[in-house]
Amino acid sequence: MNLCAALGQLHDNTWILGYASPSNKYGMTKMTFYEGGLKLDTVAKHGFGYYKTNAALSDAAGHFLASFSGIDAMDKRYAVMENGDSLNKEIIRGYYYLCSDLITQGAVMLPWPGRPDSILLLYSSEVIFVEPNGNADIACYGVSTAVIDTKGAQGLGKVVLRDNIFIKDTIQEGRLVPVRHANGRDWWLLVWERYTARFYTILIDPKGPRVLGQQTLLHPFGDGVGQSAFTSDGSRYVVYNGVEFGKDGGEFSIFDFDRCTGLLSNDRRYLTTGDFGGVAISPNGRYAYQNVSDTAFQYDLAAPDIWASRKVAAIYDGFKAPFRTYLYQMQLAPDGKIYSSASNGVPYLHVIHRPNEPGAACQYQQHGIKLPKYNGFSVPNFPNFRLGPLDGSPCDTLGLNNVPVAWYRYEQDTLDPLAVAFTDLSHHEPAEWYWDFGDGSLLSRDTSPVHVFLNKGQYKVCLTVRNQYGTHTHCKTLYLGVSAQDNPVLQAQIQVSPNPFSERLAVALSAPELRGAAFRLFDATGRLVREVGLEYGINEVEAGELGKGLYFWAVEKQGERVKSGKVVKM
Repeated sequence: MNLCAALGQLHDNTWILGYASPSNKYGMTKMTFYEGGLKLDTVAKHGFGYYKTNAALSDAAGHFLASFSGIDAMDKRYAVMENGDSLNKEIIRGYYYLCSDLITQGAVMLPWPGRPDSILLLYSSEVIFVEPNGNADIACYGVSTAVIDTKGAQGLGKVVLRDNIFIKDTIQEGRLVPVRHANGRDWWLLVWERYTARFYTILIDPKGPRVLGQQTLLHPFGDGVGQSAFTSDGSRYVVYNGVEFGKDGGEFSIFDFDRCTGLLSNDRRYLTTGDFGGVAISPNGRYAYQNVSDTAFQYDLAAPDIWASRKVAAIYDGFKAPFRTYLYQMQLAPDGKIYSSASNGVPYLHVIHRPNEPGAACQYQQHGIKLPKYNGFSVPNFPNFRLGPLDGSPCDTLGLNNVPVAWYRYEQDTLDPLAVAFTDLSHHEPAEWYWDFGDGSLLSRDTSPVHVFLNKGQYKVCLTVRNQYGTHTHCKTLYLGVSAQDNPVLQAQIQVSPNPFSERLAVALSAPELRGAAFRLFDATGRLVREVGLEYGINEVEAGELGKGLYFWAVEKQGERVKSGKVVKM
């Protein structure tokens, strides 16, 4: 049995967001996905800013390796990587201003196929220049490669090749979105020429990235801010192109994609409102989501008339923090949710909690996650690392098989803690699902069941997935209806730091069911000195004027003390 499918699945496990300033509002946030959940932390070191360009990579086990801001590469210490500063600066000279950190999907990181200790960094270069008639223009001038040796610099990572241009042309801004080749090892990348109907087809294999040729479609593309995304099986390619910023005239396009040849077909193009925004696709590949500034749309890719299936998923609700939280870049995460940035620097992300569901059932929640630091417009750009070979295709030539990997997350009903909704996150083409809820009930064969347990207690819930190549089981222990003090899962989702502290405390709340809980801080005499309502995410508690000494804290919800501890003010 070939177990390759169980490896290398967590390369998108760590997200780095934020500005470069070390002030209390500005800095960096680290998002780590685990067991179908999410953990939020702050990054102590500063000196980076992730604006529109944002790429990152973790190793096969999900440990952070490197990231890229469009200009500088960061190592696993969150410091500038050796030989990784000022990438792009030497590529284009003599223009008015280089702005390579302001490109949506302007960079992406991949493990180099066949070279386990090397990372391929692909990135665009963009400049603002003044034309002879005095008009300013913004254009991308090609795609370059850098190579990172993950063993270099005593294991911190080192850039060993930089600014290697393999496409030198005027191209569409950003949209560097690879998709897995049908052989299950290599990658395809499509790069569009600006204002034409031509695109470059790039193959990324053990030899590195190289252009195989160009394909010409029927209709030329404009040049605007947007995003691209492939469906989870790689069979369709979706593009939002916000042509003519702020005006009608944007394009929403859907293509069929051949993972053997790297070619597009069946071009379906629709005119839509043109403005900044982005796209993402549900884990099951059925629904495409499009952000267009103040409106989010959902499209049913299985509908006979995709355009007619369009529904409004969200309308900007006027929330400010302190700037307007318009809807912007999107990215599907390892937990099966879609996260969206705002188009201003704000400490929030939007979340689509159930993107596999139609209409309002997708649960598009605006400003759904409170971040500890302001985020400057972006989410990281990742391909789908959990896509395997196209078994049985002419290009299935390497002997790799889609051995399924079981994975899931769960959410308790806010009104009935014994009612649990399970979301399947399994990958590598499972064909059968078997849920054992650990309570003696019949097995469920649904992909994402809702189960009601009869009694409070502790349950070991196991999901087994199968296909013709193998079987895999993943189990979690659920604590249902028990007190918060007896629930180790819930306890782990509340963190108070640092200890000792000086100016402020960060209260990390990683359990959505605890939203609305209260944080209370008491001095050594038991006097309440702070009380703050908590949001899902990281909440900062200002305490600079408190005197030095020992303090006690508690997180409480609906009269129950969920967790408590003590901290020292220095």
